[in-house]
Amino acid sequence: MKKTRIYLWVLLTVTLWGTSFAISKIGIADLSPVHFLFLRVLFSSIIFAFSLMVIPKSKKIISLQDLYHLVFLSFIGISGYFIVQYSALKYTTTINASLFIAISPIFVALYMHFSKNESINKLQGSGIFLSFLGVCLIITNGKIDGLFSGTSIIGDGLMIINAAMLAIFTISTKDLLKKYDPFVIIAYMNISALITLIPITFTNNFISKTSLFNVIGGIQSKTYLAALYLAIFCTVIGYYGWYRGIKELGASRTSVFNYLNPLVATITSNILFHEGMTTYTFLGSFFAISGLLVNNKFKSNPSKKKFFRQQI
Repeated sequence: MKKTRIYLWVLLTVTLWGTSFAISKIGIADLSPVHFLFLRVLFSSIIFAFSLMVIPKSKKIISLQDLYHLVFLSFIGISGYFIVQYSALKYTTTINASLFIAISPIFVALYMHFSKNESINKLQGSGIFLSFLGVCLIITNGKIDGLFSGTSIIGDGLMIINAAMLAIFTISTKDLLKKYDPFVIIAYMNISALITLIPITFTNNFISKTSLFNVIGGIQSKTYLAALYLAIFCTVIGYYGWYRGIKELGASRTSVFNYLNPLVATITSNILFHEGMTTYTFLGSFFAISGLLVNNKFKSNPSKKKFFRQQI
């Protein structure tokens, strides 16, 4: 019964995250990626701050060494992660963005291979190649000569980086989750991200061309609502569900749920933006997700796989 609840939490998380791409596009249409991200993190940090007030002090104490690790995770999983993602959404579709995020388990598998914790067999290798082929179809839309033309390649490239960041984030949380409550970890990560965002949000720099003070008067109500939706449902509820999944199911099993991201994103983007899938996007998504399923189904070296899952 407990495992069923965890699976439902992760399923809810991925469903909410699938809607986030389209909702984020609403926000970044009105604000720069950094300014919109700041609003989202500000709202979520306020919720977390009030929530921490009712949590026993014994559960909120974190060692200095772990605090450094937590600050790194706040960059990989929140501030840096969403700056890259929101910048990508300026140049690519929500459907493409969700498809590239779905390949994060491939980066998990490659990391485990090169760190010598889990080898990649021929079937896994075939799955990775199939996913790579799918990614190429999505990026090029079936036109190899157009690979380096147009603006979508910028957004697609940034989303591949984003998928790698999600893989690092998913793997790197396991040590903290052995020691601390998932909700406390997420709360501190958000507050840390808020602090690191302040200097680049309220100054002129290469990421943010102007201060938020200069544009705050012109922010539309729908932008605030989009940031609030993302803060409540995709950060507070979503990250808690994701971390519970990592803690109880392990990083590998939890990351598999990302397969559902493109489905939810496609439905949401069709409703809000009337975005459709081209034939090559459909074929690419089929190859990419098929490759992910093959990669997950035929993991090699069961003893090491079991050891890895016990560790995470």
